Parts: sequence; C-alpha cells; structure tokens
Amino acid sequence: MYKVINVMAGICLITMGLSACGSDNDDHSIVVKQPIKEPLSDCFWQGPYVIDNPKTNFAFPDTGSTYWSAKYTLPEGANLRLKGDFPYARYMSINSYREDTTPAYTISDSKIIPNQNNINPFMNGNARNNLNRAYALNITSGEAPEAGGIANTIYDATKSGNPSLLVYRVYVADKGKSLMGGVKLPQVELTTRQGEVLTGEAACSALKASNEIVSIPLLSADTYAKARQNNPAQQIPVWRASYSMLHSIQCDFYGVCDTDPVRSVGYYANLDNQYISTFVDRNIKPIVVIRGKIPSVPKTYNAEQTFNTKNAQLRYWSICQNEFYSQKVTSCLFDEQIDTNSKGEFTIVTSLSEDRPKNAIKECGVGYLKWSDQGDGFSIVKGREDHKTDGRLIIRNMLPTSNFYNAIQNTQKPGDESQVLGEYLPKAEYYTKQEFEALGCNPS
Repeated sequence: MYKVINVMAGICLITMGLSACGSDNDDHSIVVKQPIKEPLSDCFWQGPYVIDNPKTNFAFPDTGSTYWSAKYTLPEGANLRLKGDFPYARYMSINSYREDTTPAYTISDSKIIPNQNNINPFMNGNARNNLNRAYALNITSGEAPEAGGIANTIYDATKSGNPSLLVYRVYVADKGKSLMGGVKLPQVELTTRQGEVLTGEAACSALKASNEIVSIPLLSADTYAKARQNNPAQQIPVWRASYSMLHSIQCDFYGVCDTDPVRSVGYYANLDNQYISTFVDRNIKPIVVIRGKIPSVPKTYNAEQTFNTKNAQLRYWSICQNEFYSQKVTSCLFDEQIDTNSKGEFTIVTSLSEDRPKNAIKECGVGYLKWSDQGDGFSIVKGREDHKTDGRLIIRNMLPTSNFYNAIQNTQKPGDESQVLGEYLPKAEYYTKQEFEALGCNPS
C-alpha cells in the first residue's frame, strides 16, 4: 500500500490528494456514518477510500468525501464507456492519472452533458432531486488535444497496451443517502474491436481490471527523521499554501521558504482543490483554537430542491486534523457542519479527547476536531517512534468562482497567503483547557 521515496532527491509526493468519507466529529457531525461491512465496490471500481478503513486512510483524506479507483488496460481497438447517474451530492468528478500519478484529465459534474431527456443536477438552478439524471462518458487513450477535449470524454494519457487509472469522487452525499450519493457506481461498457459489447464481469475480464487499492508513497524515513530534528510548529501557527512536499520540507522544517516553487499536483491529487496547512504541537499548549470565516457555498446536504450557486464563492470548504508522516486523517469538519456567528465567523477547537474543553460543543457554537494520539504517525515505519504531540491542520478550497479573489487557488508565491485570502485566512492560537473554558459559552 505504501512506497518510500526520497523527497530531498527531488521526488515530490502529494501534499493532500486522496479523500475519504464518514465523520469522526461526534456532536458536530451531520454526515451519517456508515460502518463498512462489505466493500462498496465492483469488479471495476475499487474502494471505497474511507477513514473507517485503515487500508485506505492515507494521502491526507477528507472525511467529507469518498472515492474509488479503477485500474485497467484497454484492449487495442476497443472503446470504453462509463454509464451512470449523477449522485445526490455536493460534487462528483472522474479523473485520469498518468503512470507517475500526476493528473492527466479531469471531468467534474457541471462539465458533463446529461443524456437526452435527463438533467444535470449540478447546474445552477437545476432540480437536484429529479430522477432523470443519467449520463455517459467515453474513455479515450492518449493525451487530450491542446485545443481542448471532446464533450463527455476522458483522456487517460496512456499508450495502447499500458495500464490506465481513473479515480471517481463523491463529496457530501445528501443526508440519508449512501456513500455513492444514492446511485450506483458508474457502470462499465466495453465495445471490442469486433463490435461485441461487454458489461459487468465480462468487461472487467477483458479490461484486466485490478482489484487492488492504489499505493501511495511515503517520505523517506531517514529524510524525515533528519528534517524532524527541527520542529515545524511555531508559537503562532503559520498557514502556508501547498506547492509540493519538497517545498514543505524545505520551508517548514528548514526555514528555506523564499523560493519559487512549482505547484505540484502529483499522486492522485484533485485538480479542483487547493490547500493551506499549518503544523501544531501540543507541547506548546494542549489545545489549538482556530477562528476564521468560511466562504459561501451552495447548500446541498439537506436535499435542497435546487442547486443554487448564485451567491456561492466556493463549491466546498473543509478543515482537517492529520498525521503528517502517515498521511492519516483523524477528523474533519466541512462547511455545512460548522456553526457560525452573526458575522459568519467560526470557532473550532482541536485537542486530544481528554483535553477537550467543556465549552467546545455545538451548544456553545464551537466545532471540535480530535487530535491524533499518534501525533505524526511516524511509527508506521518499523523501528521509528511517533512524535506524539505533533499535528497538521489542512484547509481545502474547491472550485472558487471567477470573482472570488480570496481563494487559495489565487496564491502565487510563498508568503502571499495573508494578502490573497484576507479575512478568509484563519488564525490559530494555543490555549490550556482552563484558559478556553474561562471564555464561557459562545467564545469569540
């Protein structure tokens, strides 16, 4: 499942790529947790990648999202199609990836043309609960043309005879719906060179579809151990936009931040997201309080009748607490899970469960993120020990509107986060349990 790479040699792994579903946020959670009894997959789609499954909790997943991978080889001269229904959810997409795990091509919900006499529920003003929501996508070998791709077509960026990889994502399924958003996974249809149409197991067999979970690289243990001699957490936490793991190691651990990094989106990253993150350490004080403002998003969780993006600034926003080395997520909150005051501002506490303040509850307007007992999760490597007081907070922005200039996507160089995000850049502060409880209910 994991591979080891040497970042300092210039091989960069994902900063935050894969995503998962479910929620670990007790009283603040509005996502219906669904224990995994049987894998929710088929012969083509493998997964789901969820926090509840230790085998798929890697690559800094977001608990507001679920996704599946498909690895296959397209027979020469064959045509591959995916037939599905748009999920009852906030967002969906299908991405193809190159052999080096960088994204090749992405098609997200609003860009998909529905079948005749069907609707796309992700278009502004469209009915979200219409039963006629079918679509079909063509999968084509090779890179997309420079002039742009054909409608409803995914380009897999692989040469004939080489394995291809797709990832299917669903964010925030409507309340009461399944992880897939109340619909089936997209179904595969293969037309052979001879004109035979194959579906289900027959198609998977012809495609040599893999039933394995994708593997994710780990930072070299020796490289990390050397870097971690320098504590990346600061007394006043600093939010930094993500460019690559190489830049994060250089900047956060060695203080070499004044560079001109290229934003890397390797290792199955979602091109529709960008991120800021900060390191925190319970040795400074056992509680970190995050205060800020969430950009407006379309409300979908309660099965709203129409998809309304009129006043939206982003499609989706979330904050997560993670283990840096193992890439595991401990807990997340997404936009509709977070209470805000009359000014649209939020307060979120993160700590170990035993250090949670009494007023860090929904009734006091405070969100809560559980801090991992394993800190950075370094013990995932045999013979290594966790830095148990470490934590890493990650904030995601998805699909900003063209007129929302404060999105993470608009950062261009290290250090411009405050200028670009403005009032949407949160502030994080350390507290003791007693200090935060002394603020009473509805602390600001």
